[in-house]
Amino acid sequence: MLKIRLFFVVVSLSIVSAIFSEQAICNESPRVQRRTPIVEVYEKTHNTVINISGTRLINSSYSSGYNPPDIFELWGPRLKREVSVLGSGVVVHEDGYVMTNAHVIEQANNIKVIFSNGDEFPATIIAHDEDKDIALVKIEADKKLPFVHLGRSDDLMIGETVIAIGNPLGYSNTLTSGILSAVDRDIQVSEGTWLRGLIQTDAPINPGNSGGPLFNINGDLIGINTAIAAGADNIGFAISVDTIADNLRQMLMPEKLRRVRLGLNVGRVKALGKYTGLTVDSVVKSSPADDKGVKNGDIILEVDGHELSNIIDFYITMMSKNIGEPIKIKYARGSGNSVKTNIVTLTIQDRPLPDGKKLVQDFFQMDVSVLTDQVARKFGFESAYPVLIITETQNNGVADTTGLEPGDLILAVNGTTVQNIEGLSTEMETVNSGDIVNLLIMRIGIGPFGQVQRRYNARLKAQGN
Repeated sequence: MLKIRLFFVVVSLSIVSAIFSEQAICNESPRVQRRTPIVEVYEKTHNTVINISGTRLINSSYSSGYNPPDIFELWGPRLKREVSVLGSGVVVHEDGYVMTNAHVIEQANNIKVIFSNGDEFPATIIAHDEDKDIALVKIEADKKLPFVHLGRSDDLMIGETVIAIGNPLGYSNTLTSGILSAVDRDIQVSEGTWLRGLIQTDAPINPGNSGGPLFNINGDLIGINTAIAAGADNIGFAISVDTIADNLRQMLMPEKLRRVRLGLNVGRVKALGKYTGLTVDSVVKSSPADDKGVKNGDIILEVDGHELSNIIDFYITMMSKNIGEPIKIKYARGSGNSVKTNIVTLTIQDRPLPDGKKLVQDFFQMDVSVLTDQVARKFGFESAYPVLIITETQNNGVADTTGLEPGDLILAVNGTTVQNIEGLSTEMETVNSGDIVNLLIMRIGIGPFGQVQRRYNARLKAQGN
């Protein structure tokens, strides 16, 4: 009997041990099995996704329900109300450059960027394009930051899995997933404003997701979430990564950000023989790049000895260069087996700002001024304001025959808001004789019931000069 009892004790201990061992294996195996590609994308990218917050001042009238659409306080004091700004963004360069939507940071103050680990930084707007709804902001971190890698738009597949990460309704670092529903969608976001070539997805996107990334299953950035279809479920839109790349190079060109000349327009990554680099899409005639022999189709391999992974690398490097500072460019040129490399040294040159007042006098035979206190009193305005006003038109000149009058306010030139002579000079810089220039004009008069304002577009053909 004793031997039998000992046998059962040994068997029982073995069974118990086996049960605990199997349970341990079972506890670990399901976690491994649950690690889907979507989980891996989140783990790979979530620390590149940020929340954007800030404030925006909006004008309100004292009269409830009525808010005059004037550009400044022609009707006397106005109430100013502060509203919160909420959105998402994604780090696209290790030096602290963050991509988001232009409508997220438009007229925003005290912009803050908050990471998933709680790190918080103030942000500065570097460039933005309201028409494309793209913006780039910069934070100053004391370390290199994790960043996303740009995918491509030309190989997108209808039905492939996509992942959105953002800040919907204030719930930070929220992941949603779905499929890519369509490409090349055009949507109207406001009267006269369209976003084109968008990606459509059924991944749930809500207010606060704006500016956040849309990833493919490899964790590559394929879009920036921008809008949802009003009144519809699971119809969201993202700006494609190719659109982002094409517009970033326009926004970040040294000539766009500063009064300088370089003349080098660089595009996406391309292979040339055994070399891979950034394509030179165009070179401006008589520019520093042209003078050194750089040509369209060359492949830039290095800048100052550093390889470039994407166009953001190139333009951010150019942003840090001072006028006259030498820049060593290594590039490849040729075809087939005859590809050769060369190194040239470029320098960014100063580009003086032309006199905008003289340009409109020469082209349109009119004088303009900022609305100073003295000019405001002359034309019957209550106070000075940062806006341009036409002070005189020459008889039978372009401005006069187009119908412009002294006292008219110039709000925009060729679609760009101008508030001072410097802005006017920048917009008039590329105008040549014979070009058509569109001015957005505001004319304020007195009607039977008080002040009447009228906005209209004036098309002027540049003459002379």
